[in-house]
Amino acid sequence: MSVTTVSMLIVTTTFGFANVPDNLVELKLTAILSWVAVGFLYFLPLALILAEFASDTTESGGIYSYMERGLGATWAFVGAWSYFVANLVYLQSVFSRLPIRISLAVTGVDVFTTATVLLPPLGLLLCLASTYVASRGVKVFSHFADWIGKASLVQIGVLVIVPVVAVGLHLRPSATTYSAAALVPRLDVQYFATFSWLLFAVSGAEVAAPYVRETRDPRRSFPRAILISTLLIGLVYVLSTIATTLVWPLDRLTKATGIYDVWVGWAQMIGLPGPLVGRVSTMFLVISSIAAYVIWLESPLRVMFAEAPRGTFPSRLTSADASGTHQFALWTQAAVVSALILVPLLSIVAGLKGSEAFISLLNDLSSLSLVIPFVFIALAYIRARRQGMRAPFQMTQSTPLAVAIGILVLVVSAAAYFGAGLHALMAEPIDWTYVGIVYGGPLLLIGLGVIVRALSMRALRAASSTLGSASG
Repeated sequence: MSVTTVSMLIVTTTFGFANVPDNLVELKLTAILSWVAVGFLYFLPLALILAEFASDTTESGGIYSYMERGLGATWAFVGAWSYFVANLVYLQSVFSRLPIRISLAVTGVDVFTTATVLLPPLGLLLCLASTYVASRGVKVFSHFADWIGKASLVQIGVLVIVPVVAVGLHLRPSATTYSAAALVPRLDVQYFATFSWLLFAVSGAEVAAPYVRETRDPRRSFPRAILISTLLIGLVYVLSTIATTLVWPLDRLTKATGIYDVWVGWAQMIGLPGPLVGRVSTMFLVISSIAAYVIWLESPLRVMFAEAPRGTFPSRLTSADASGTHQFALWTQAAVVSALILVPLLSIVAGLKGSEAFISLLNDLSSLSLVIPFVFIALAYIRARRQGMRAPFQMTQSTPLAVAIGILVLVVSAAAYFGAGLHALMAEPIDWTYVGIVYGGPLLLIGLGVIVRALSMRALRAASSTLGSASG
């Protein structure tokens, strides 16, 4: 593949416009410099680590083989399972908030502001419907998803260009007032609690890492693709953030309706009917999101169950049909995600009200879950380099420098883990239900995976022993 192909693959799978209003609501104008910091302190080092692992492994290129290279089979399983768990929580998040986007696309308003309790059940139905589509064969649907993903980038480009040109040429005033003081982050508890959301937004380079060996002149091309995509993703997030503040007042921006309101402001800036453009644009974002979610329902299962050694999971989970789809695992996953979707009902019943608070809970859950596997990847990389790993592609030939970069990713990931939900621990009174869901949910699922592996391995040893006795 060419540099451009690999770069676009990373950009398409990583950038999500909904992250822009979410972080602007929490961080205000400091989100602009925060995107830059996250890109260089986290996304670029992590992407280069994944690229180095990918060029070294002779396996299928998934994260299990990377972690096994540095940590061994047991911890590789824990790390890979944590990635799988992160994907489950991510799916919980996207399906739970998808009804709000559909509401905006159809009616132009968030009808769930006073009916938050309806979001989990509707999210469950969307999850089951999408799982059914994935079970029919994701290969057919993936072609459409690839096209619509690229079209989404064009949509974002239009969003950015129009207000930047209009305000830059003084044809229209900015909807938000800028100042140097407003751009500089305040390093307080709230900032670090939201910082993990930024890490969640830029994670995704692991999607492209397995293709390093299929890239033309990989020692030169793949690092360039990683660098280009990192800079492009950072630039797109920064420009999208700026464009959002130019077309919509920051003090009126919300997480629930932000992706709709931005397009209303954009349309009004150039004299188009705002509500119509807002609904059409949001509907396109909904369609493109569903296309991506169908693939995310199916593809991680292939990575999880294709790479794990025989006996790691029960045979029904690892079995696949003629097209390679793990039907039983797919519907088992749907059952788990459905249960996770319903978990926030505990917080809603306990007093969490409104779409804004609901989305904050989902963001905390997703961000905290996602950084766990990258802690394992960073640890695996540090140990592999210390043990003398010399991959065809290296981010640096200096082992001490490589280890230092791995430690940077490890520290940032760990900080993000403890930062997610930190604001809830600092609140008066502390919402222990919220804290328990955010911190305890992912750890509980990881523990469940370890138990499943132990039982499955015990069953395999028992079967092998019985077979050996029969043969004797």
